[in-house]
Amino acid sequence: MSARHGRPGFAVPRRHPWPWAARALALALALSVTSAAPAAGAGATATKAPAVPPVAEQPLDPLVVDEVPVVVEGQTPAGPGTDTVPAPELSAELPDVVAADAVGTRTVSAAVPVTRYQTLGVTWSTGPSAADVDVRVRTRTDDTWSQWIPLESDGTVPDAGTAEASREVRAGTESVWIGDADDVQLSLGEGARSVQDVRLALVGATDDAPDGADRSADAALSAPTVLSAPTVLSAPADLAAAGGSVVASAPAAPAIVTREGWGAAPQRCAPDVASTLLATVVHHTAGPNTYATVGEAMAQIRGDQRYHQDARGWCDIGYNFLVDKWGNIYEGRDESGTRPVIGVHAGGFNTATLGISMLGDYSSITPSAAVQESVARLIAWRMASYHRDPGSTVGYTTLGGENSRYAGGTTLSLPVVIGHRDVAYTACPGERGYAVLGIIKQRARDIIAGQYVNPSLSATSVPVGGSVAVLGGATGTIHSTLRVVDERTDQQVRSVFAVTSPTGGGALIVWDGRNEAGAPVGPGPYRLSLEGVDTRDGRPVVGFVARVQVTGTSVPPTVPGVPLVGDLRFVPVAPARLLDTRPGGAALGPGGRVDVTVAGTAGVPADAKAVALNVTAVAPSTTTFLRVWPAGGPVPSSSTFNADPRITAASGVMVGVGGEGKVSVYNNSGSVHVVVDVSGYFVDGSSGVGYRPLATGARLLDTRSEGGPLTSGATREVQVTGRAQVPAGATAVLANVSSVGPAGPGNIIAHPAGGAVPTIASVNHLPGDNVSNRTVVPLSADGRLALTLQGAQAHVVVDVIGWFGAGAPMRFTPIDPARATDTRTTSPLGQGESRDLPLGAVALPQQAQAAVLSLAATQQTDTTFLTAWQPGTSRPTASDLNTGRGRDQAAMTVVPLGPERLVRVYNDRGTSHVVIDVQGWFG
Repeated sequence: MSARHGRPGFAVPRRHPWPWAARALALALALSVTSAAPAAGAGATATKAPAVPPVAEQPLDPLVVDEVPVVVEGQTPAGPGTDTVPAPELSAELPDVVAADAVGTRTVSAAVPVTRYQTLGVTWSTGPSAADVDVRVRTRTDDTWSQWIPLESDGTVPDAGTAEASREVRAGTESVWIGDADDVQLSLGEGARSVQDVRLALVGATDDAPDGADRSADAALSAPTVLSAPTVLSAPADLAAAGGSVVASAPAAPAIVTREGWGAAPQRCAPDVASTLLATVVHHTAGPNTYATVGEAMAQIRGDQRYHQDARGWCDIGYNFLVDKWGNIYEGRDESGTRPVIGVHAGGFNTATLGISMLGDYSSITPSAAVQESVARLIAWRMASYHRDPGSTVGYTTLGGENSRYAGGTTLSLPVVIGHRDVAYTACPGERGYAVLGIIKQRARDIIAGQYVNPSLSATSVPVGGSVAVLGGATGTIHSTLRVVDERTDQQVRSVFAVTSPTGGGALIVWDGRNEAGAPVGPGPYRLSLEGVDTRDGRPVVGFVARVQVTGTSVPPTVPGVPLVGDLRFVPVAPARLLDTRPGGAALGPGGRVDVTVAGTAGVPADAKAVALNVTAVAPSTTTFLRVWPAGGPVPSSSTFNADPRITAASGVMVGVGGEGKVSVYNNSGSVHVVVDVSGYFVDGSSGVGYRPLATGARLLDTRSEGGPLTSGATREVQVTGRAQVPAGATAVLANVSSVGPAGPGNIIAHPAGGAVPTIASVNHLPGDNVSNRTVVPLSADGRLALTLQGAQAHVVVDVIGWFGAGAPMRFTPIDPARATDTRTTSPLGQGESRDLPLGAVALPQQAQAAVLSLAATQQTDTTFLTAWQPGTSRPTASDLNTGRGRDQAAMTVVPLGPERLVRVYNDRGTSHVVIDVQGWFG
């Protein structure tokens, strides 16, 4: 500007234009007035904001930031374009100002024309004494100079470690609104010599405004857009760290003018977001209080934003919210009303704090009652969402930084509501602004009323049977309910009630680690949700949500064993559930065991010697396997089936009944829920029937070629008897039930047709993954079975490999499960390969005609299926196991045996290892 205006001491400015795409996004939204509202004076009552007649929206004049290098006497300027700038002249008009300061010689610039600008600030590169730069400014309007206005060296920079801190940022003063001034002058103290690259930043319209032009932006403004209150607030990011609150209801959000409403420029980068809010820092912008309209207030905010973005290098305006002198609230940084967005407003204290700035200078003017009320409502709304008591304190570790009162790493008991001066060497928010903070704190507390304060867990991990407390304070008498939910199943396992009295700290409520039945819950993640109602007015308070990990396992005493009995006959029962660990949160931990009573329940008589079960592993936390065996007998070295993390897997099993009429289920690793369903039992009397395998198996249903896929709640019936050599007298079948190409999670229930749909699952399916399970399915009196789907639709395939009935000759003999073969000791089956695998490791007697096997696939390289059959016969068309790539999966099958005691296994695609365990035999 020196070439244009002939002013010594100033160079031609560098301009940062606002991109045209961004300009098009900003609309003028403000209030029209008939007369200027006076500034609020000391002790003034609330000044009513101007009326809001809607008028047409028009684009704002685009803003530009011009930066003028300032040469300070005794200092060599730095930065491009500054090496030829002449030394400044001291103004002859101001001899008394320098002497009156009594702080040494000051450098005063010549007058700078600013007819096109409305906001200014001074920036510099950081130096050893940046806090002592001591910048002052005065303006001339219509040949009259104002008083000198201090521009505080705020020392505010982004907190270390944030993405914003990695940008090229500059130290500087607060920005100040200069309105329609014609000229400005700067006065710099001696501290200006200790910094480098001093610049005067000027913010205004892109085109010069003619003399006398109205630049208040009132001519084309409409009513401000108001940000509606969210019904649910965002949670802190890390529930596992015992933080978090997302439960209604916080105090309602006040009316807020959105960023679109005041014409914000787009963010230059995405500010970081903290995990919580700990405190509020109250500021003032330190600019004049003489703005007369909401339009001028919005123009000031726009100028502040551009100064922060272009001159300071920040992502956005530094404050989270601003409040004008009439109490209108403006959204600052984007999403500050829904997330703990990190601002740039208090160096070292930006993270996890809310920055609220009052628009104006409150050094000698008291904020109006309307301003105090709006600031209090903002504090109440945002602090209550994170359980902070505006009248209390919270632990805070500062990041330090220039102008901070505390070194980095200092841990403070920080008041929840502070003024900027409490943590930095600054007068902000002014003497009168600071004086009303006590009133604002109390008003915020009154608005919040009863609440939990700084809640946390006494521990985030406890052993099985251990207790955990929610610690914290309370500001009223609250009827509290703690709901404990198993996160893997989303089932509530316990509710605890308490009356919480006002307290400064301690245990608000305690969970003893047990379910509603009084038994310890099993290992796994549990969500604790604390809800409360203020007894004074029945209003729900903001709740608290956190997670606790229960670790360890529980193993009951071993029951006495009983000898296993053979030559058993089968009796089907209506499928029924014997065990479900989910409702009580009784998951099995690593090495955990549960003994399930099977005899004398669910239609199974007390003298049953074996049972046909379907065992399901739900939501395992890691790769694991389950073992099922007669209770009291030796723990088998073999597994019944395998399960992958978070994937539901199931397998049929025929197992002998052990001591006390029970069977045992063991989990190897992690934690897992277990479901056990029964479909029949075996007895040694004449009341049961025998079993006969089909020579090659038979496919009785394939919805891919008949009827189309099953949808949620749909049932498809299948006639079984009279087809594929299954006689009319058959009472149950051994069938492979497969879900093919499912659209999402769900399950298929195989059950007798014509009756009620039982609460069991024969096969659980996964999105796009073929899954099968071999299970015993009872038939209706007329020989039909039904298939009911729950969840996402899927095609269903049913293959029958054998039947139970009066004409079937084979009897069942259970054994203690044992491993027969494992290809992991040799080589996997290749694509399309059939291999004869020996069962000789298990001593089956000569009368054994068919083996009851657990057939498992592991380390598969592709989606495939396995089929097992007797060598020397044709491969059946029905598969025994369908499995996805890389999934450990097992299914029960019954394979006829030849004298060599070999089982031939076929693998369809990729390569796969095969593991075979023996559960018993028919003969």
